[in-house]
Amino acid sequence: MQSQEINHLSSLYGGYWSHNILDFCYMTNRYFPPRRMIENMQAKLPELLGSYPSTNWYLSSLLAEQIGLSHNELVVGNGASELINAVVSRYVHRLAVPVPTFEEFVNRAKILGREVCSFKPSKRFDLDIDEFIDHVRSTDSDSALLIRPNNPTGNYLQKSDLLYFLDRMRSLNLVLVDESFLDFVDTEPDPSALDLINDYPNLLVLKSLSKNCGIPGIRLGYAATGDAERLSDLRKDLPIWSINSLAQFFLEEMGEYQDEYDESCRQVIAATKNLVRGLEGVPYLDPYPTQGNFVLCGISHGFTGQELTERLFEDCRILVNDCGSKEGLDGNFIRIACRTEEDNGRLVEALMRLTRFTESGKIEPVEVR
Repeated sequence: MQSQEINHLSSLYGGYWSHNILDFCYMTNRYFPPRRMIENMQAKLPELLGSYPSTNWYLSSLLAEQIGLSHNELVVGNGASELINAVVSRYVHRLAVPVPTFEEFVNRAKILGREVCSFKPSKRFDLDIDEFIDHVRSTDSDSALLIRPNNPTGNYLQKSDLLYFLDRMRSLNLVLVDESFLDFVDTEPDPSALDLINDYPNLLVLKSLSKNCGIPGIRLGYAATGDAERLSDLRKDLPIWSINSLAQFFLEEMGEYQDEYDESCRQVIAATKNLVRGLEGVPYLDPYPTQGNFVLCGISHGFTGQELTERLFEDCRILVNDCGSKEGLDGNFIRIACRTEEDNGRLVEALMRLTRFTESGKIEPVEVR
């Protein structure tokens, strides 16, 4: 029965607020937006609900100005998922993808009848950029995907390696770089590829704002490119009102909260590091280093990914992501999103209680809070 409920929840892809669960599946910034921003939106809600939003070029200009671009270099979408569909539909025929990866790219390509050429790194989760270049060439791919940091592994491709790749892949039709988790990277001071879009016409940078800004409910993302014609074509693919008025209000207000946003990212980074340390103390888990706000964990003994996911849900109404079906992994992996320090502590405590089961084979009750 628990397995059926988990399968049902997974099929919903969200809307969990009415199901009494603690969601460690979806990776969002739990420290943003700040209370004052939310209160301003609440005060404006009656007017926002009764008003049409502006058209795309204007909404794009609101965000572009904040990140140093123009509305001719950036297009805003109803979440990154809307833009993934438009980009893949227009520019992808044979896509080279390191796996494991965020499956929406692969799924969308296959639904649209495109070919996907999966690349499994020889060093498990550390991408050797020369090996990937060889793969792109040997498969005659016309496009390539790089996610920085990668989901679900959390590994990060340095900007110097990205530049190396771009210099050697100028002949590709498209190099798609997803930076949805980039604001949680602390390994180099200027990791973004946005300053490269005018040097590499085939580069397109994609970013979901759901993860970094903690706003999956209002659906915002963007694509940026230095190719004005390509940008114009993408905008034509979107409905005239794909972005709602709540999202427009957020874009109008966001620039006033840069300091709060920067602090929220620092809090996420600190909370994720503490989460990794807590998970390292769970005897049957092997957490991997991460530059995202999530942690990929191998399971050494006691459970499969599915069994551990079901046990956490059954005992504590805690939902983690079973990664057993992802290409490039096996049945012994789960992914855990970082929430607040308090929530993360509850998860680690629940996982530690299950240590008794891995040692004795007997089911021990786990306290539900």
